[in-house]
Amino acid sequence: MVNETIAATTEAELRERLEQSGVLVEGWGTGKAKSLAHLIKEIVSGETMLLDRDGALVRQVSVAQADITFRGPEGLLKLVELRQVFTDGRVRERNNAFSLAEKMEPGEDPAQAIERGIREELGVEGDLPIQFVGEECEGMFSPSYPGLFSEYRFFRYTVEFWADQYRPEGYIETQPDKTTYFGWQPA
Repeated sequence: MVNETIAATTEAELRERLEQSGVLVEGWGTGKAKSLAHLIKEIVSGETMLLDRDGALVRQVSVAQADITFRGPEGLLKLVELRQVFTDGRVRERNNAFSLAEKMEPGEDPAQAIERGIREELGVEGDLPIQFVGEECEGMFSPSYPGLFSEYRFFRYTVEFWADQYRPEGYIETQPDKTTYFGWQPA
């Protein structure tokens, strides 16, 4: 099995490589699918590697995931990602089994990725009691990039927020292309 890393950095180059391997990108950037520009950004940043395995393209991603909880007077609560609203008007409802996921940057430790994600996405500062739970690998066709097989290496953690980190109204992350909403539910 040959693992050649693909370094296409323009939409035209990447579209050509994807279509040569049988991945149709016409529906990308609509519905739940991300755009070709999103994939290029992931490749250039090092969050994603695109490999050619004897003509078949495979996306490899290392992801740190966390279940975030808070124990208050109403009991144990779990943070969930509710939805993403894209600037083009699309709404992507979320039903993840975990609270937060962060693609790892090159050379980054998984616990550092969780800490970075909590600070960037939730705006939470201070001591974060991050506990490692386990690791697993999974391969699937991601709804983010239809037709492109993805291999994930998941690093799973738990984090329990302190009272000063808990916001009962939830958290909002605003990025140039979308806004993500997080809220609490009984665990």
